[in-house]
Parts: sequence; structure tokens; C-alpha cells
Amino acid sequence: MPGRRRNLLSLAVLVTLLAGAAFALFGACGGGDGGSHDVVVRLATPSGPTATPTLLPGETVAALEPPELVLSTYEVYQAGAVLVSVTGDIRGGQVTFLGRKFPLTPGSQSQYTFVPVDTEDPPGEHVLKVDVTLPTGTKGTLQETITVLATEWTTDYLEFTPEQVTELLDPAVVAEEAATLKSVYTKVTPEKLWDGFWQLPVAGALTARYGEQRSINGSEPAGHHGGTDFGALEGTPVTATNSGRVVLARPMKVRGNMVVIDHGGGLYSGYGHLSAIEVAEGDVVEAGQQIGLVGNTGLSTGAHLHWEMASNGVLLDAVRFTDGTNGF
Repeated sequence: MPGRRRNLLSLAVLVTLLAGAAFALFGACGGGDGGSHDVVVRLATPSGPTATPTLLPGETVAALEPPELVLSTYEVYQAGAVLVSVTGDIRGGQVTFLGRKFPLTPGSQSQYTFVPVDTEDPPGEHVLKVDVTLPTGTKGTLQETITVLATEWTTDYLEFTPEQVTELLDPAVVAEEAATLKSVYTKVTPEKLWDGFWQLPVAGALTARYGEQRSINGSEPAGHHGGTDFGALEGTPVTATNSGRVVLARPMKVRGNMVVIDHGGGLYSGYGHLSAIEVAEGDVVEAGQQIGLVGNTGLSTGAHLHWEMASNGVLLDAVRFTDGTNGF
């Protein structure tokens, strides 16, 4: 896993974390080979008369491996994300950053979460804190400083028909769709469904970056575009950026035909304006699997793919998952 690796527990903290466990070392004779075997015992501190464990010869219980904090990067742009992992023997934990809390999700080699940085989060140094619980029930805290870098937002000037403005840019319509997606994006599936590197979902030219401010029919630029647009011919295949489970596959008013994939741990990818949806809600998909076709549905001025990603309810710049600026 890319990124620097650091054990943040001082000796004093380590003693505190391991205070809830007792360790005993026994010698056992080998069966006629003259050798010996160490038997390591780990116990939660008991509260009663049964303090002495009963072990058969040769039984081994491994010692606790202290928690270690691993970050994909120590510098992250607005609308970027940091992959936070904790290795070692922990029962669970929670990350706190910029006033938001994110539960750790069990992965194959660690417990992790993607920590999002919103478009309006303040640049500068901010403390990231991880509260962990050991198998013994003992609690501890690891922390590091993350620097948020300012992103320079571009401006795009768009022209929509009066019908589009009336029907699809109605604040009530926009708010209803945003609420629907928020209800999806804020759910955390406590299992890792993604694997390996993230892929671009379509072969096409990048026509609009995430976060750009937009002028509609000559209005003052405002807001931030919630996704990344790729221009491509209608019918161009659209593929999953990583493996996961389809949680939404239906028409929407603004984003048109839309597919959303849950990658586990609170991370989602969305694909909008499709001319055809080729998966169903509940389907499990692999990275690179075709899920639909580029289209011009919803609030759109031409055939293109709208690609968005969200972590724990915060929309992010999807391209930063593929260009290395998030450190993974």
C-alpha cells in the first residue's frame, strides 16, 4: 500500500494499550528430539478466582500486534481523499477529521476508510485522529497532521433551453434528486468490495472537471459541479471504475439514466446521462465490467458521461482516484 508507514504509539501509550492483556511464556519439551518450543499466552485480565489459564502442551496464543497508522498521503487537495488504514490487532475504530467521523471497515490486511475533503474545507494543517479498540477492550488513540491544499476551481459557461431551465433546474427538482443520492451515499457497508487500482470508466475526452463553477445562460458563476464529464459518442461503453455492488440503476431527472455502485466502506461511484443501463440493482460487478452506454439523458447538452464519486456522503473529484494525487 503506498504512503508512509508510522507507529504512533510511544512506549507509555503502548503500555497503556497492553495493560488489559497478560502474557506468559512457557517452555515445553520436544518429543525425543532434545528441542524446546515456546508457548505464548495472551489473556484478557480476569476479574475473579479463575485467573490461571488452562493450556494443553504446545498451545500458542499470539501476542498482540500494536496498532500502526498508515496514510496514503499527508497532503491532499480539496475534493480529494486520504486512504487511512490501521494495521495490527484491533477490534475496530473511528477516524475524526475536520469535524466529521468515519468508521473503520475491515479489509484484507487492515481496517480502513477513505477520508474525504470537501470542496469548501479550509486549506492548511488539520489533525487526523483515530480512536481504536483492542481485542481486550482497551482503547487508544493514534493521530497525524494532514495538510489540505487549495484547489483552483475553473468556470464553465453553459446554455440551456428555457424548457430545461424550467423543468430540470427547478430548485425543488434539484433538491429532491440530491436528497435521493444523499440517502445512498451516506450509508456505510462494513465490508471491502473494491480491490486494487481505480480505472477511468469510459474512453473519451475530459470536458468538465469536478468542482468547476458554472454560469447558466449568462448568470453569475456559482456552485460546484458534482462530477467529472467525459465527452464520447452515444453508445460508447461505460465500465465500472472498480468492483462493488449496484445499489441504484434507474432514470433520474437531472442525471438521466443513472447507475451507482457501492464499493464498501462508505465509498460510491455514480454514472449519469446513460443511453442504456445494463445492470440491475443488487448486481455484483467487477472492475472494468460494462454497466451501460454513454447517452444524452437528463439535463445534458450533448452525449457524455457524468462520473461522480462520494465517500461518507461527501462528493469528491473522481479523477484523483486515478491520477495519483490521493496517494493511491
